[in-house]
Amino acid sequence: MKKGVDIGGTFIKVFWEDGRREKHYIKDMSRDRSAFLERIREIAFEGNPESVGVAVAGFTSKDGLVYRSPNVPALDGVNLREVLEGLNVKVVNDVSAGAFGEWLYDHKNSKVLLFVAIGTGLGGGLVVEGKPFLGACGSSLELGHHTIKLDGEVCSCGRRGCWEAYCSSYGLERFYHKLTGEKLKDFDIVRRAEGGEDAALRAVEEFRKHLLIGLMNAVHILNPDRLVLGGGLVEAMKGFLGGLEEELRSMCETLPGLCFSISFSTCAEYCMARGALALTYLDDV
Repeated sequence: MKKGVDIGGTFIKVFWEDGRREKHYIKDMSRDRSAFLERIREIAFEGNPESVGVAVAGFTSKDGLVYRSPNVPALDGVNLREVLEGLNVKVVNDVSAGAFGEWLYDHKNSKVLLFVAIGTGLGGGLVVEGKPFLGACGSSLELGHHTIKLDGEVCSCGRRGCWEAYCSSYGLERFYHKLTGEKLKDFDIVRRAEGGEDAALRAVEEFRKHLLIGLMNAVHILNPDRLVLGGGLVEAMKGFLGGLEEELRSMCETLPGLCFSISFSTCAEYCMARGALALTYLDDV
């Protein structure tokens, strides 16, 4: 039996080949690197799987080394293949894994699928002709860290003006704080917007504007035929993202604008774990 494992800073999620799902809370433990890595090892080996795909947020090389994980710093510099020695394991960036899962399970008719996931941070993954595109060393599609505003807001990576600094949980929270002076969590802001609060609606609109800018850049650079949006924050904000495809198309040049359609992911919080499982079926990752 194969399984996929998604390592986050708050939970480790598991998606088994038979459809079983698990969720392990590890936020407090993740402050202790040795304990955190031992727990990862326990979860990965549990059930004696024949192979395991591991999805991890951050700049992850093809040989399993996490060079940097801005949102899970306990993984910085960790080679997960070495941590999981003894397992038949594949280790990739989480959204690259998620993108392949989207293609394999839901969109196999797509030639160029771009997956953009937004939650704590923002990541991207690309599947071209049925194969995940990882770049030369594994760090492709770090879309959250392309600059959309010179000298803009500070991103979790330390740079300024990254797309993630505007389109993420903390990006939405920052929009709201600037408007009101109040610090509020992302889902509370969305609830207030659903209730009609003006400041929350304005914060959501700013998020949407910056989302469209980044997506326009991605369409012009990558020319996808299928653009899939997912992640916890996108799921929560679906009610405010109506008409996104038409608006994005109007912002793009005619040719790439004619090619794409937008879908919302249906696998909710287990997308990356499901994608990690999907990667176990490939020989060359």
